[in-house]
Amino acid sequence: MSYIVGHPIKHPADFYGRHEQVTRFFEIIGGRQAQSVSVLGVRRAGKTSFLQYVAHPTTMARYLSQPDEYTMVYLDVSSCKTPSDFYYRLLQRLKVSLGKAETDFLWKESPLGQTKLYDIEAYLCHFPEKRIVLLLDEFDHLRTESFTQDFLTELRAMTGVLEYDLACVTASYWDLYTLGTRLGLPPTSPFYNIFYPTPIYMSALELTEATELIDTPAAKGGVRFNEDEVLNIRELAGSLPFFVQATAAKWFQRKRAGSVSDAEAIRQQLAADLAPYFDQWWRNFDCGERTILLTVAGERPLIELDYPPIELDAIMRRLHGYGLLFKADGAWFINGRIFQTWLRQYAQMEPAKPVAVTPYNGAELARIRHALVDSFDLDELRTLCFDLGMDFESLPGQSKPAKAREMVNYWRNRHDLSPLTDAIRLERGNII
Repeated sequence: MSYIVGHPIKHPADFYGRHEQVTRFFEIIGGRQAQSVSVLGVRRAGKTSFLQYVAHPTTMARYLSQPDEYTMVYLDVSSCKTPSDFYYRLLQRLKVSLGKAETDFLWKESPLGQTKLYDIEAYLCHFPEKRIVLLLDEFDHLRTESFTQDFLTELRAMTGVLEYDLACVTASYWDLYTLGTRLGLPPTSPFYNIFYPTPIYMSALELTEATELIDTPAAKGGVRFNEDEVLNIRELAGSLPFFVQATAAKWFQRKRAGSVSDAEAIRQQLAADLAPYFDQWWRNFDCGERTILLTVAGERPLIELDYPPIELDAIMRRLHGYGLLFKADGAWFINGRIFQTWLRQYAQMEPAKPVAVTPYNGAELARIRHALVDSFDLDELRTLCFDLGMDFESLPGQSKPAKAREMVNYWRNRHDLSPLTDAIRLERGNII
């Protein structure tokens, strides 16, 4: 079988597309100083394959002027049960990649089961000439009771040591602010500051990239697809690599066997066969994302939805970033008829759980708004928005009162003002 369906891509020759993301990755980690970055994508979007690809020596040699000065260390965080386990596994990976450290001071590695941050720092201090890039896959598996906000604080501290050059690349579905919130980390924590402001999304492949992923493996297997077949596969699969390969492989098998491929039969079969992956996505989507996906899948206008424009735009940009929606001729579409079929036939069988709405009276909202207006200037509001993961420039209005009002509105529409109030208290004390 020429198509690799399921397993992460190990050899660069089998990795297709992602040129924009790969280029941006090396621009961020290859600058004058190490910078950390977040890689985001849904399950099966190719995050692991991406990390394996950028860490391969041939890829590094292509994008870095001095690749020998870099060491990429891959770690699957889902295998780590505790912070101590994380540090132990990381230390072993570092030893394999960097070798034995010749210590000139007394340092004895902590016993098994007690490895801590200091062990990592003490070891890395002996490699000041290297730029170490930690590739932390499945980073959102930190959502266990063993990992708390203290761990993220330690991770930030590890990147700030002057005696070595270290960057963290996290790969996850949850963005770092969402993950940090779930671990109890305040939205204004310095942890977020070490990361490049915008993440790298494992979004849909470009048209030419998806076509190459369909054509090239088939040709290696002795099968040639005509233009109509390639178009049918693209329309069915969309343009996330895993689903392109799964659909092309099905078509490939039938064509090599001499059977006529029926696009409608393949669509229905794969909508059922790939349901476990779509189910994973569905469980992670919030109520707004589910509603919008069902609306687009049903080819209904988005104006039917009662969402503030800022919130609607944020959700659409996020779903587009994940490669689940695309825009053409001014309208939004589901990326792939197979996923659209699943949404229409299966998703509605499991309705989204209702969101618990916290009632806020006018006096409470006014008190928070006045705190923002009276205690922050415009630049400080802009900084507060950045710390909260909000796009300050997208908020309606130009004046400070208008921006403050829309900040309160933004969190009220999410039925939870606590991120905003916590951030205000962190900056100004108990003023509300």
